[in-house]
Formats: sequence, C-alpha cells, structure tokens
Amino acid sequence: MGGRITSRIRGLLKPRVALVLGGGGARGFAHLGVLKVLEQEKVPVDLIVGCSAGALIGTLYAFSGSTEAAERGLVEFSHSPGFSDGHYRDIQAIVPLAGGEKRGLFSRLHRAYKMASFFASTLLKESFVHPKEFERNVAAVIPDRRLEESPIPLAIVATDLKTGEEVVLREGPARLAVQASSAIAGVFPPVQVGRRDLVDGGFVDKVPVEVAIRLGADVVLAVNVGLDVDRNGDVQKRGATISARANAIMSEALTEIQTRFADVLICPDVQSVHWADFRSVERAVPLGEAAARKAMPQVRKALRRGWRRKLVRIVGRWPRRTVVFRPLSPSFTPALPEAPPAPAETDRAPHAEAAPAAAPNSPPKAR
Repeated sequence: MGGRITSRIRGLLKPRVALVLGGGGARGFAHLGVLKVLEQEKVPVDLIVGCSAGALIGTLYAFSGSTEAAERGLVEFSHSPGFSDGHYRDIQAIVPLAGGEKRGLFSRLHRAYKMASFFASTLLKESFVHPKEFERNVAAVIPDRRLEESPIPLAIVATDLKTGEEVVLREGPARLAVQASSAIAGVFPPVQVGRRDLVDGGFVDKVPVEVAIRLGADVVLAVNVGLDVDRNGDVQKRGATISARANAIMSEALTEIQTRFADVLICPDVQSVHWADFRSVERAVPLGEAAARKAMPQVRKALRRGWRRKLVRIVGRWPRRTVVFRPLSPSFTPALPEAPPAPAETDRAPHAEAAPAAAPNSPPKAR
C-alpha cells in the first residue's frame, strides 16, 4: 500500500520537460546530435517547441520515433538526385558570414553577380525559391500527418507577416506548420494558415523558451544553433559584411533575452557550418552531440529540481521566474515592459495562437 502511494506521488510530481529547438538553417542539423544524447541518457522529453530549423528537426524526430531514423531520412534526402541544392549554393555565395571573410577579386565579382540575380528575382517574384520546390522539399522529409497526432506534443512557432505577432501552431498539417516556421522572407514564400500569412518564426522568437513555459513546462532545455558574433577577428569594411554583422549583433542580443528563462541552454559550436549548406548533416550532428554531452551535468541537476516547480504549480502558487535585466550601465536599469494587448479573436488563424513577448532571466549556458 505504502509503495503504491509513494509511486503515485512520484508520478504526480514528475516534472514536465520541454525541449526548445531554435532556428539556424542547416546549422539546425546539430539538434539531431542533442536529441541523440538525450535519447541515450534516457532524458524524458514531454514537449518539443520548434522554430524554423528546430521545427523541421523536432517534427521529424517526433514522428520518426528515433534519432537514427530521423538522421537516416535527412542524409538520404540531402544526397538524393531529387534534391536541387543549386538555389542554396547561390545563397551561400550571396550571404557573407557575420564575422567577415577574406575573398579574392574573382570571388567578390561572383558574389556581386549572384546578389544582383537574387535581388532581381525577388523584385519580380515573392521568393527566391519557387513555392512548389519549397513544398516538395518539406514533404520529402516530413510525413503527411497532423501535429496533434504526434506521439510527443509539438508546438511550432511562426511569424505573422501582417501583424508581426508570434504565432504558435499546435494543430493542423505538420508539413504546413514546418513550412510556415521555416519560410525565410525573400528566400522562401510566405505560407497561408487560416487567414494569416506566416513566415520564419526566428524573426520574433528564435529560441522560443517562453512558449514552452506558457504550455506548462517545469524544466526547459533549450538549444541555440545561432552564431555568436566574432569579437576578435577583423571586420571587413564592405557594406554587405557590415550589414550582416549588424544583423547578427541584433539577433544575438534578442536571443540572449529570450533564452534567459531556460533551465539549461545548449549551444553547439556550429561556426563552421553555413546556414544554407543543407548537405552538412554528417558534419553538424557530432557538434550537437559534443555540446549535449558537456551539458549533461546541468541537465541532470535541472531534472532533480524540477519536481519542486511541479509541486508549487499543483498547489496553485506557481510564480513567474524572477525577471532580471542586465543593466546597460551601472546607473541604468530598464523597467519591465508592459504586456501587449491580446489580439482580437477575429484576427486569429484557425488552430493558431499568438504568443506574448518573452521576459528575460538567466539560464546556465553550456558550449
């Protein structure tokens, strides 16, 4: 009798663990390495929240049932004759790395030609990659299932192109949700879900930790595959490089704020992987494994403490985690931002919810 009661109490206090997979293009293949380690270490995952590449990998893993099957499917597809990576190679030539790269005259001329071609095509069309090609590529990887059918609950984050809201998709076709979450503006076409035109979720919430907390997570493990800004190397004094670096600085600052609620933040070293190199599966997965192995002590510690939050939430006194801003100077401490008003029900897409802005707190960080 006593043993059964103890067992029921343990089950009741078992923390709900959420895995948050951030955006980063082909660098998101490192998410598979993180999942592989969590699988081997028998770390339970009760919820997956994905953005952009994280939405693709999280959905593929949830429906395939194992990291081996997910990795095998990605490798086979990326090396198949049906995968046309010409557009993605063009993007690699166009987009400079944020830290700057030293290139010869021929390489610079080649990039200038590709950039002119890219901008000319996007002036006449809604995207660089044709909608049918984008749809075909996603369909080759993601099964024709609905999000609510996933063995592991899924939440996919996208951005409303009209209102700028963060939209959380939890029901509906999985392929459509992944397309919406990973539709990089200009490169891929916007995706219509209900009455909303959706684009890449990374524009508003690259690593959507706050979404996981809103959905009832007691322990949040987040994976950031974005690039850190190189603060030691020389900055190339060219407009495209300067613009890319400025955008990287902005993205890094926003991501730091958005991930401070995570219990553990895992950051694979993906500096060597270009975000448009979609044949880098075998190279990116070990990077995720290495980062996850390094973070396992922190993960175990977070899991041990998770039951306390579950207990407090059960008895009805679940507080928000302490909000701590990093002051810009010793004399300046910004005030807490007011929560934005909720959107009208008539503006909402079917099976989608708009998420409020995240508030910051500091998680441990593993690299």
